[in-house]
Amino acid sequence: MTVAKLVSDFTRELADIVEERCSLIQTFVDEGRAASRDELAKFVFGTAKRIYKQIQPDLESSRKQAWLEAKGMLKDIVDFDVFTPTAFFDPCVKNVLEAKVAEVLRNYHHFILTGVVRTKHLPPKLLGETDEILCVDKPVDFTCGYGANANALLPQVIGAKTATQLLNAAEAAIQIHEYLALKFNYETAVGTREFWKEVEQKKLTMQPCLCGLCEVCACMQAGCCNRLDKETSGVMVAAKTKKGFEEIRKQFQSDHSLDEGGTEKYYFGLARGKVNLPKQQVKQSDDWIHECSGPPSQRRGRVEIALFYDPVTSRSVAWDDGKDYDSMGKNEKGGSKGKGKGQKAGKGVLDSEDGRPQQGENGRQSAVTLYDPIAWFSDKNNDQYTLLHLQIVTGRRHQIRFHCEQIGHPLLGDCLYGAPQSDRDWAKRVFLHSYQTKFREPFTQRWFEAVSPLPQDLGNVLSDLTLERVKEGCPLFLSRRQHSKLHKVFKTQYDATTKLLRTHAAPKNAQAIMPAAQANGSMNHNGHSVGYKGGSKGNGNSSAGWKDWRWDSSDSWNNWKSDGGSWNAWSSSANANAASANAASAGAPSGGNDDSDDETWGKWTPKDTKKPAETPEPEAKRPRVAVPEPADVAGQVPRTPPELPEPQVQRSQWRRVESTREAGIFYYVNTVTGEKQVEPPPPWERKQSRRDASISYYWNTVTGETSLVKPEV
Repeated sequence: MTVAKLVSDFTRELADIVEERCSLIQTFVDEGRAASRDELAKFVFGTAKRIYKQIQPDLESSRKQAWLEAKGMLKDIVDFDVFTPTAFFDPCVKNVLEAKVAEVLRNYHHFILTGVVRTKHLPPKLLGETDEILCVDKPVDFTCGYGANANALLPQVIGAKTATQLLNAAEAAIQIHEYLALKFNYETAVGTREFWKEVEQKKLTMQPCLCGLCEVCACMQAGCCNRLDKETSGVMVAAKTKKGFEEIRKQFQSDHSLDEGGTEKYYFGLARGKVNLPKQQVKQSDDWIHECSGPPSQRRGRVEIALFYDPVTSRSVAWDDGKDYDSMGKNEKGGSKGKGKGQKAGKGVLDSEDGRPQQGENGRQSAVTLYDPIAWFSDKNNDQYTLLHLQIVTGRRHQIRFHCEQIGHPLLGDCLYGAPQSDRDWAKRVFLHSYQTKFREPFTQRWFEAVSPLPQDLGNVLSDLTLERVKEGCPLFLSRRQHSKLHKVFKTQYDATTKLLRTHAAPKNAQAIMPAAQANGSMNHNGHSVGYKGGSKGNGNSSAGWKDWRWDSSDSWNNWKSDGGSWNAWSSSANANAASANAASAGAPSGGNDDSDDETWGKWTPKDTKKPAETPEPEAKRPRVAVPEPADVAGQVPRTPPELPEPQVQRSQWRRVESTREAGIFYYVNTVTGEKQVEPPPPWERKQSRRDASISYYWNTVTGETSLVKPEV
């Protein structure tokens, strides 16, 4: 919703009216009283009528805009399609209770005074964008209901008309692709809105395409290229252009992740128990291996356990865990979790949410996860917990959750995979966060990394525990909020000026990747990537080998730090070519299916594409230039300013006044004319944060001064 600059005299009186009506209905709520339907309907109608008469939208454009905003804020209690201020009409008031009416009026009163719209769901934060990609931080309760599915049904949407309406939806969960399509105007977002119109016009019920790679698929899901579980927060990547969608999707495919230009995906998970690296290989079968990987100074655990997704229980099970099971699915110790070997995938049983049949023989899916224990915690009952920094090489359904269960350490709050139900009493979701994703920008050789700092709710969970020890040499990671108890693991205060999407040094085998990709048809003759053909199947190995894939000259995330071991600089060992690419780094940010198996949305066949028009690289963000001193006072000593005649001294006629009805709420009064307004007068202007759309600040256009609160003038 557009925030209007309400500067007319009616603003203060309008706020008083809404505050009075809100107080009346709030009294009913506080005292537990209930009004009849007729009484409540007349109260709501009377409130809307008084608001209309106070605004008088027919007088001028600013008042008309204020009325449109009032209708938007009151739509949950008033049906404005049948509302008329001249006479009471019962159907114009919706069937709501007193508490709902009070909530709507409180939110409207807050909007009148501050210009900020309160929403039920917090909007996703923008991590950064370029001409081709957009990265957002997915909050909890946003779902990824797009991509192909067993019945080829259309991607799920609520049907909201605006992003604000979507964020205020009554549903417990909303779709991330629907929000992006309504919020932004990049090519695939606009294409998705056009697709919705086509669905209504043609009464479509099935997806026109299931490949998950073409322009049609891009415009069914606002260009979203990966998926996360409903309870998993973190990095989401969207392609802004139709042609770029295909290339990014190829990087997310699991069979070549880390082999030939795939993405690197890193997570944080809090596992139950004390997790240590295995001292020797544990091999229960050829499809169940748990061991260590890497040189001694950079050892990580490596879990390679093939899985089978069981549609009956909606969970992944081991393909062959080396145990014997009877006809009832029980093993010799009475376990009944079963194994996938010998089961048939059958018609309609899927490898992922996209609707493809399970890969491999009878649905066997290879899966590899790397993990590093970085911090150990305990609670008041002396139960142990371990913070894991995980990397997924493949991307299977519930892969991290399944692998953690298999090694005997389920994630906190993950009751589906072995965590006790009591976890939900204090951990309201599965402790799993997509912290970092690395990928290559379409049509360029620029490599990017997007980072989602640890969200506040997970930081609070860790702060409620006792930190026992931290891995030696562990770098500091980013956190959205300050958590003093976690200062050895996370930066104690999130620096809002830190870029969360930035260019990264190319992998050390980048020179080998590009010729190989060109030979495989993934790059056209101009060097622009147009896809990937081939990739290893079955167990996910290739001739290059995932172990050879690195993003810098080091072989471990442990070395991603600057001179003093700090994360602040995010330094890298880029060569001369990478340095030139970094000069055109990413621009600063501008304002039902619950699966994380995002890499297997369909096969792809190379096709000829035209070379995209070359566009100049965006200029780097310019530093703010200080405002020069006026010529008449330049060189003067600040302590002895020149005395000017009284008439030449410009004094502001405005002063800031605190509301007598609500402490901490300010407005401005013109001491000469008596005019009142909500926002400060020039040279102050209200600005929206380019990094976080939910944050506004005030900027003095003359001095460059900024303020998070309404300034004195």
